[in-house]
Amino acid sequence: MTPDSDYTELGRALAALRRKAGKTQLQSARTVGVRSTYISQLERGLRAPSWRTTFALLQSYHATLADLAREVEH
Repeated sequence: MTPDSDYTELGRALAALRRKAGKTQLQSARTVGVRSTYISQLERGLRAPSWRTTFALLQSYHATLADLAREVEH
């Protein structure tokens, strides 16, 4: 896997967890203090989130790092 494809898979996994939580990109962005365009870029694999942002998003989705790993593998 190339780094770009890693970011794409991570982004898809974050998007899946967001949808499971019933949140919009705008709601997610407001919760963690970023712009909705940043959430969009993360979910499309164009940006890599910091650990702080990753954990903040997971917390807002009521998800764990294990949940994220399962989504990446899925």
